[in-house]
Amino acid sequence: MVRHAVFALGLTLLFVSQPLLALTQLKASLDKNPMLLGETAVLELVADGDVSRQPDFSVLEPYFEVQGPSIGQQMQVFNGQASRTTSWRLLLKARDTGRFVIPAFTLEGVSSSPIEVEVQKAPERSSQNKELLFVESSLEQEKLYVQQLSYLTVKIYFKGDLQRGSLNEPKVAGLSIEQQGKDQEGTELVNGERYRTFTRRYRLIPEQSGEFTIPPAILSGEMLDRSTGRYDYFAQTQSVTATSNSLTLRVEPQPVDFPGDWLVAGLVELTEEWSPAGTSVRQGEPVTRTITLTALDVAANQLPDLPQTTPDGVKLYREQPQSKQAERNGRLVAQKVFSMAVVASKSGELTLPEIRLPWWNAKTNQLEYAELPAVTLQVAAGENTGADTAPALSTSPAVTAATTATSPWAWTHSSSALFLLWLSTVALWVWQALKARAVPQVSKTVTEPAKARMNPKKLQQAAHANDAALCRSWLLDWAEQYFGERPHSLSQLGHWCGQDEFRQQLEGLNKALYQPGSAPWQGKALWQSWSRLELQKQSSHARLAPLYPNM
Repeated sequence: MVRHAVFALGLTLLFVSQPLLALTQLKASLDKNPMLLGETAVLELVADGDVSRQPDFSVLEPYFEVQGPSIGQQMQVFNGQASRTTSWRLLLKARDTGRFVIPAFTLEGVSSSPIEVEVQKAPERSSQNKELLFVESSLEQEKLYVQQLSYLTVKIYFKGDLQRGSLNEPKVAGLSIEQQGKDQEGTELVNGERYRTFTRRYRLIPEQSGEFTIPPAILSGEMLDRSTGRYDYFAQTQSVTATSNSLTLRVEPQPVDFPGDWLVAGLVELTEEWSPAGTSVRQGEPVTRTITLTALDVAANQLPDLPQTTPDGVKLYREQPQSKQAERNGRLVAQKVFSMAVVASKSGELTLPEIRLPWWNAKTNQLEYAELPAVTLQVAAGENTGADTAPALSTSPAVTAATTATSPWAWTHSSSALFLLWLSTVALWVWQALKARAVPQVSKTVTEPAKARMNPKKLQQAAHANDAALCRSWLLDWAEQYFGERPHSLSQLGHWCGQDEFRQQLEGLNKALYQPGSAPWQGKALWQSWSRLELQKQSSHARLAPLYPNM
């Protein structure tokens, strides 16, 4: 009992000790707009604070019959911080038809937005049976290009109690049709009658040109028959069906003069990041360039590769591109991330040419280009590096081997050594892959820290054996578990961790992978630096960057 009393007292002190936050937001909403004359709508006003005063609702009385308000208060505690909301709910019944403005309400210097509401005359009742259920289908665009993504909408209108229902899935040869997001529930006025609605959206991609007919959507379900019983448990259900209209879609072929890989979208954008930032680099030392291709109304698998050229004096070591997609405001947004290590093999000024990606603007119906300007690098001479020295053979899976033999067909002792090194690398990859298959997959529901799920001894053994490739592989696997997303490079991992000592060790590991031979790499310091990491789990890396920040 004493323990419970102490706990209750501590909880009370926690709540009392939280400062009363100043009111910063006041929101007003109406659940029916337009509304019918004679029906009741709910007006709700919500303040983000503990408010003792009540707004003046008398301004509504000239236009509405007002009941209420009912007042509600809520409090939440998150990470030791308390937040409070106060809400007022009123029932409004319009006195006449027309357009009216529910004025802004003001509390403590904060005002809500006014609401313009339309009141329509209710339809006259007749002995004719009103339609209880119907379905409508619509296309956002009735004319598309091949591979152009668009949206098909199926909306169910019903009155009464729809107990259950099933909607057939649209299937058309030559069209890829997949459901987009979840079903949305709402209400809508149709010819003066208010219906409840369920809306289902599909994304549609034509795979070939020509004319297509999308068959009607068919709803089969059961509705409660109120005439057979006053209460739900006495009332019987009746089977109902409804069929929508069919649709015609015309698909045009790709323009014959389109340059490059075909890409049709609502918007395309290219952005880039350098790690470390800046255009000053050192000869033979890798820097990471990450280019992100973002497109609106495009699926992730439709995004093409980038048209890139490599100038003399620069080596590019590309990693496998990563693609992802997400729904934003009912539309599909896709991204493709290209990450590469850039190594300058000679000093001086080097220019990476501009990148121009052609795409077809579906809104303006014309050719456009997404562009990244040319980048000029100032390359300082590296230590113990000749002017034209290329990176030596790397045991990293991300780096392609390069030989310095005079003739590509001459077999020398160096060739034998390189061949044996290559065989050992392949054997190491196979051993790692077989070992990874033998390890059971960890359930995603486990909430233990990633350090506990992965065996740190593997990193310790690889570091003490000075195995740079195995250390890189383990660290990237660990980062994928810990942050929820696999980093594109060791430089990006260092940026995520944000600790200088560990970042310096990763840069040394990068140099060992991309420029071996300059000095023997020692992995013990990397292991010690990783062991001292203190991180907080982050999930923001796995989110799709906003295409429209202000939407």
